[in-house]
Amino acid sequence: MRFEHLYIHIPFCVSKCNYCDFISYPGQEAALHDYGRLLLSEAALWREKTQLGPWQSIYIGGGTPSLLPSQDVRALLMDLLAGQGGEEAEITLEANPESVTADKLAAWRAAGVNRLSLGAQSFDDALLKSMGRPHTVAQITEAVGKARAAGFKNIGLDLIYGLPGQTINGWRDDLLQALDVGVQHISLYGLSLSAHSPWGRAAAAGHFTLPDEDVLADMLESALDTLPAAAYMHYEISNFARCGYESRHNTAYWHRENYLGLGAAAASCHGEKRWFNERDLAAYKEALEEDRLPLIEEETLGIDEVLGEAMFLGLRLIAGLDLAEFARRYGTRAERYYKKPLSRLQRQGLVEIAGDHLRLTRRGVLLGNEVFMQFV
Repeated sequence: MRFEHLYIHIPFCVSKCNYCDFISYPGQEAALHDYGRLLLSEAALWREKTQLGPWQSIYIGGGTPSLLPSQDVRALLMDLLAGQGGEEAEITLEANPESVTADKLAAWRAAGVNRLSLGAQSFDDALLKSMGRPHTVAQITEAVGKARAAGFKNIGLDLIYGLPGQTINGWRDDLLQALDVGVQHISLYGLSLSAHSPWGRAAAAGHFTLPDEDVLADMLESALDTLPAAAYMHYEISNFARCGYESRHNTAYWHRENYLGLGAAAASCHGEKRWFNERDLAAYKEALEEDRLPLIEEETLGIDEVLGEAMFLGLRLIAGLDLAEFARRYGTRAERYYKKPLSRLQRQGLVEIAGDHLRLTRRGVLLGNEVFMQFV
């Protein structure tokens, strides 16, 4: 096995946001201070088993990775990049705007981080407060300015639409303010509530309502019109970037390339194999202190599952699924294997074949989940 893409999960946060169902643990400062050492131990165990790198991408996500002590980020990246040679990896670190300081930014740049992803989520202070986000709109713009001053040339923002109380006009204002900030990458996510999140429980109890499907479609259409007009290329169903600033790491997921996950609750994928780490912090630590990998679950996907995953991930890309590459990699033509569902989707105007690519139409982008369900 060989891995060129690495995800590092930092499952810590100051407080849990009302919509959040990610695996993260607020109020675990004591565990946080030991976490960098454990990540180094896990990387060492993997290095004994397989080839790590040279890396095309490293993504430090969470949780709130900006809570990890800067010296731990530096030690971890020094270890991982020791055999990198002259090839520069895309190294992303997620950060909350309120946690960004000039000292941290300088330390991250010195450690090798060259891409910053800021969890802005909204440019409306009232919505940020209702979400439980610990930052303000002013702190978003301040964080971007500090990052630029520290030498970051690749900065991204995440935004959420479909929030309780959010209007189409409010969403358009969010888009325009994101453009005014002038970052290189913008990711847009429609709100999806788990039953286990605070908002999920509140919605189930009828305490608030969410924007209906028509409003959500209008919000997405507004983004499809606004961002490309401002020279942000729509390259994946939820992602827009200045030319040359597409996320290398996330693109690897959509092409179903192999990746290794380090950290509590991290997932890994190699071909048809998939495995998952311990979610519990104490169990994760115990495994590593016993010199064993903290794995709790492994699975081998069947051919139908592999092909279905390749289809819906590839169709997330606006350029679409490369049909020739699919045939070369999996030994079958997608058009033949999925003849019936693809014929139906084409009749419905949701997908089309352009050259040797199968791609979503604009209507298909708006109804993406209906398309993807055909391959799950």
